[in-house]
Amino acid sequence: MNKHLLIAILMSPFLALGGYFLAGIYSDEEKAEDLDKMLVVTDDSCLPVEDRCEILGVGMEMHLKFQAPPSYQRLLPIELLSKTSLDDVAMSIIIDGEEAQPVKMVDSGDKKRWTIELMPTGTVTPDNMKIRLAVSYKAALHLAEFPIKY
Repeated sequence: MNKHLLIAILMSPFLALGGYFLAGIYSDEEKAEDLDKMLVVTDDSCLPVEDRCEILGVGMEMHLKFQAPPSYQRLLPIELLSKTSLDDVAMSIIIDGEEAQPVKMVDSGDKKRWTIELMPTGTVTPDNMKIRLAVSYKAALHLAEFPIKY
């Protein structure tokens, strides 16, 4: 047996283990990056009519407030206040599992106060409504979906 073949046989287990561990480290970093892009509602549900809806993300803290309780075929004014400047915000309503078209929120000029008026298209009850929120912050997209209680 020549020395090159012997070196290859001895090195191959180390190279295989090293590749296995490096692949694991790489996939863990991707999972951590995905978690950084998730937004978290501080309570188990949002109570925006009662002014209790805090949304947290990495480097972000937002507050969501409805001007009135949601009802069928009536415009629903929603305000999002952020402590940091956001690049862009879009929101949609989900009623009984059916999502309405996402709508871009309107910026007040300082990128910290965003408003929108959405039209619920189905019968709204305290148990069947969710909000889906997409926030662009520092060129990264952050997502959240949470139930609305009122």
